[in-house]
Amino acid sequence: MTITIGDTPFVCEAVNVKRELRRTDINYNTRGDMLIDLVRRKYCLEVTFGLLTASELNVLRSNCEQIFVTVGFDAPEGRTEREFHVMNEPAPEITVIDGVKMYGGVKLVFNEK
Repeated sequence: MTITIGDTPFVCEAVNVKRELRRTDINYNTRGDMLIDLVRRKYCLEVTFGLLTASELNVLRSNCEQIFVTVGFDAPEGRTEREFHVMNEPAPEITVIDGVKMYGGVKLVFNEK
């Protein structure tokens, strides 16, 4: 599966797309009556990348430096593009294949803004 982070496409081993219910604001008056209950369904993506070269990893890291990043992905309603917060930094395991350093085990969690 391919996703885009910023403007860069990445081929991924797995992309887990799910929708979560988030309560954004709940207020009560002095009698205990609920005044505001803003509820939204937002996407959460768990993305597992295959082996990455050093240059691919650098591009991924630079794209994920911002607090919010635009991610394009396939959802049940079709190709979707939303703003996400990156929950963790790409931290890979180093593997050497035929004398070339490759980076694996990169898994990122994105929560919709």
